[in-house]
Amino acid sequence: MKNFRTSLVREKFAITDLESEGAEPIIALSNRIVVPLLSDDGNVAENFIVRTQNMHSCTRMAAAIVKEFFDRGSIAKRKDFDWAYIWKEVTKGYEKEFNPDIWGTVYHKGREVFKSGNHHPFLDIIEKCDASNDGNYSQSVVFAETAFKQAGKTVQIDYDSNVALIIAIDEEKAKCGVIIRSATGATTFNFNASQQNNTRPLQTQTILTVAASYLEGVQLAFQVGFLKKKHELGLVETGSEEFKKYKKSEDRLANLNRALSSFDYGYNVHYRPDRPQFNEMVKKAEEFAMKLLEPQIKEMLETGDLDEDDWIV
Repeated sequence: MKNFRTSLVREKFAITDLESEGAEPIIALSNRIVVPLLSDDGNVAENFIVRTQNMHSCTRMAAAIVKEFFDRGSIAKRKDFDWAYIWKEVTKGYEKEFNPDIWGTVYHKGREVFKSGNHHPFLDIIEKCDASNDGNYSQSVVFAETAFKQAGKTVQIDYDSNVALIIAIDEEKAKCGVIIRSATGATTFNFNASQQNNTRPLQTQTILTVAASYLEGVQLAFQVGFLKKKHELGLVETGSEEFKKYKKSEDRLANLNRALSSFDYGYNVHYRPDRPQFNEMVKKAEEFAMKLLEPQIKEMLETGDLDEDDWIV
């Protein structure tokens, strides 16, 4: 697919009922990505919106939609399109096992065409407002407030967002920018990719999948480092469910790293500033865990659960 442009945005909506004095705002969180599917003449043939609980599943669902469109044509015109199967493929394995409450939803022209799990219903209102106003998403909050008022409810909607992923693909090159904020600091990098001579073409779904792998990898690296340190301290027992999660997280992170290395080998890929190193992120997470777990360590030393000769705080 040529001339593909999209971005992944992390969003937070705070909806306050102005008619109820002292009312606490209701919070709606989401990750959102627009999936414009282009016809042969370069125009948008179909447009889907994906919202999910986490960033990597959102991006992988976008990749699955692009691939389906590229392989088999129009999705919107198919009455029997199996959205549930696509979502199952996106979330199978580690995600399904360790994130049972994950949710995801897909919209087309403001209408929910797929839903799995429980998302905040306010997100449906925002998508309807976006679609009914020619996709002027920046004004969707204002339109939503007006819609509430017309329904007899006065609310104030505060909106906060940050871009986590930007993708731009043309005939010769794909460009991707990733901005991930975590407890150990922000991870920001760009990469450009192009086809090597006489090799397989670079496809849009591949770039989306690679981006999703980095988004997931950064998150997993923090989890691996944190759980590794907890296990070393005896705060996670060998054989427990948390220990199982730790080891499966390690395996998943290693698989992601291998897949990304294969991508680097198969295409002309250039990173700036450098290719993110998950092992370095794991170490930073371990250091962060030490700071966060210091009170528990001191308590264990005081109670004798941890030998002070074996540990220095």
